[in-house]
Amino acid sequence: MVAAALVFAACMVSSGATLAGSLCAALTTLAWLLGCRPPGRVVRASLTFGLLLLLPYFLLVPILPVAAGQAQASWTEALIVPWTILLRGLTGMLVSVATITCLDATELQPALARLPVPWLVSAILVQIVHQTGTLVAETRQVATAMGVRGAATGGRLAWRVLFALPRVWLPRIIDRAERVSSAMELRGYCDTPPAAREHVPTSRADLVTLGSAVVALALALGVRLWSGT
Repeated sequence: MVAAALVFAACMVSSGATLAGSLCAALTTLAWLLGCRPPGRVVRASLTFGLLLLLPYFLLVPILPVAAGQAQASWTEALIVPWTILLRGLTGMLVSVATITCLDATELQPALARLPVPWLVSAILVQIVHQTGTLVAETRQVATAMGVRGAATGGRLAWRVLFALPRVWLPRIIDRAERVSSAMELRGYCDTPPAAREHVPTSRADLVTLGSAVVALALALGVRLWSGT
């Protein structure tokens, strides 16, 4: 998780205003994906979601020079802002998704316990991860029920599920969050001191991963400072 944070920071530090910065962020993300080896369908879904979310920023390109008072600015200069948003958004999303897919619930809790974060924050994050799978399963059940009752498939079903989220899915999330909060309070999550962290020796692979992440961050900082952006 520390290595993932360093790689994420390297992607955020990299500047999209230069070719070197863009390549640094892209290659760092690619190396992290090759190391984590997430499922291909997860990578494709993340890319699709990221592109749908971030590509509309390019619609602002024609008005960016005018808004900045630089009517004579070239299209290349106007593209820098949306391209930087796209680059950092996609790389950050892919790094985060790849990190999550290579950690299961049994590994996440010990990993969070060894990080220098408040114990209550670690407990809440673990509960969020545990409940996410349940919420995804419930969403699929809602979509299946709506498809059966409305005889809708494909795009029509997707739109119906989308418009039903505020009325069906969000109340479920709120209700589940309240029940989980009550259960954590009854079990003494706020009062029980954290358990002793057992010592796990650092392997050579861990050192190589951390060293590579540090090098990636240093390289991104060097490219940023060298390019002066």
